[in-house]
Amino acid sequence: MLEFDVSWRVKGACQGLDPDIFYPDNEENSDEAISICKTCEVRIACLDYALDSREKQGVWGGVSARERRRLLRVGRRIA
Repeated sequence: MLEFDVSWRVKGACQGLDPDIFYPDNEENSDEAISICKTCEVRIACLDYALDSREKQGVWGGVSARERRRLLRVGRRIA
């Protein structure tokens, strides 16, 4: 099993907020999470983590699960 450095999490703009914001009932309701992520100083580390660990749900680094799947597909084609 891969180990990931997640020390960046303590600096996340999401710290202390309701996790449900980042796991909306459908992706069309992700606007609040995405707007919080846009202000976050560790957004890129968060997104990298989600892509590397293949997070299947939620908003990570300001990107929905559907958008992350698309990024991974595009990345495979480029590689």
